[in-house]
This record gives sequence, C-alpha cells and structure tokens, in this order.
Amino acid sequence: MLRSATWAPGLVLLASLLACGEADAPALQTPTPVATATPRTTAGASSSMPTPVPTPTPERLDIRASRLAIPSLGIDAAVQDSRVIPASIYPPTTGCPAPRTDEETFTVPNHGIATPIEAIEGLENRSWIFGHSRWQNAPGLLYALQDINLGDEVFVEGTERTTGAAVARKRFVVDGIYLTDIYSGGDLVAGEMPAKPTVILQTSVREDGGGKAWLLDQQKVTAKARNLVQGDVNDRCKYLLLFVFARAS
Repeated sequence: MLRSATWAPGLVLLASLLACGEADAPALQTPTPVATATPRTTAGASSSMPTPVPTPTPERLDIRASRLAIPSLGIDAAVQDSRVIPASIYPPTTGCPAPRTDEETFTVPNHGIATPIEAIEGLENRSWIFGHSRWQNAPGLLYALQDINLGDEVFVEGTERTTGAAVARKRFVVDGIYLTDIYSGGDLVAGEMPAKPTVILQTSVREDGGGKAWLLDQQKVTAKARNLVQGDVNDRCKYLLLFVFARAS
C-alpha cells in the first residue's frame, strides 16, 4: 500500500511505503567559475574595472538507477522499476483528507528499492530512490537509513536518461538529512534544479492515522534530521518521511 503527496498539479510525490503490506536545507552548490582573460584597459580608463565572471553551467546527470550501494550501512542492492498508478485506488485514511481524483502515485516493491521508470518533470539532475522502512512488521532494506550520517558515501549505477550512456558506480556524499510530511517533502524534492547531480533516498517514518507508532527510531531520526514538517509533527493525519540527499563528488 502506498501513500502520496501533491507537489505539482496532477502529479504526486510518493510518501513511500506503509508498514502494513542536523543539516541545512539542501544547498545549491555552485561550481567554481572558470577564469576568463582580463579585458585590456585603454589610456585613462580605470584600472579597477571588475573582471566579468561567467555564469556557471550546472553539471547535468539524470541517472535511472539500477543499483545502490551505501557502504556504511551495508547496503548493496538492485534498484527496481516503479510505474505511475492512480492514487485513488487506495482508500483514504479514516478522518483524514482524501487524495484528489486526478492524483497519481508510484508502485513500490514489497521488498527492495525502486526508482521511477520514466523521467519525471521537475526532478532533473536528481536520482530518486525509495523503499520500505518496514513491511509487514519486518525491517525493510531502507530501515537502516536512520543510521546514515552526513559525509557518508553513496554509490549509484545505472543509465543516463537523456543519452542512454552507462553510469558506473558514481560517487555521492550525504549532505542533508530531513524529516518531512508529504507536503513539505514535495517542496524539498521538487525545488530548483541542483547545480550538481543529486541522489535522493526516501523511506517512511510514521504512517498517518490514529495510534500509529514510529516505524523508525524516533530519537535517532529527530537527533540527526532537520525537521521540515509543516505544523504539528504529532498530527495523526501527517504521514512522516525521511529524506537523505547526497551530492556528486
């Protein structure tokens, strides 16, 4: 069973995986500008004229991931394909707002991790990988994500979506860990295109609905993750998520 959140008209951000079935916000890192020749000055011209600085071009790499490795967590696993499906096929949580009828979400395997099979508009230069924290009360592959730390390495293999070129074990470094609800999670994921290729890892922290326990260790998550939840984190209708951002290095 899946949950989802709107982040663009008619498109929804996967709230990832129900158990039943401190860093700043991600900074856009600007590459060091390439030096240009200093313009010549004519007689009488000011010698303090500033040197024009070219606008840096973002490094672009849209990876359709096929394998994810996180050595610090002992994770080395194939990434499966995820497809778009209507969000309306899942019943709304009792007492909470129902999803719009035009919303869509993504399939998630019961075991393992997945990434959208198609390129998603608004997710350029990002490789988005999601999976269960728990499935039928047993820890899933991304249950260990609560133990990741800033500076940890992440390696991704796959295919560049626009060129079809193979991507072999591309290295990324974790620079952001975030606790969100489905709405703040949408804002986090679908912001301005990052200046460097980015891997986004996502798993569930707590289901929505009355009396739901945390799927991950609450103390661990709140100690290391920046809280971006909109409103009361204890609101029973808030589905909580853990996001990890890692930048190419």
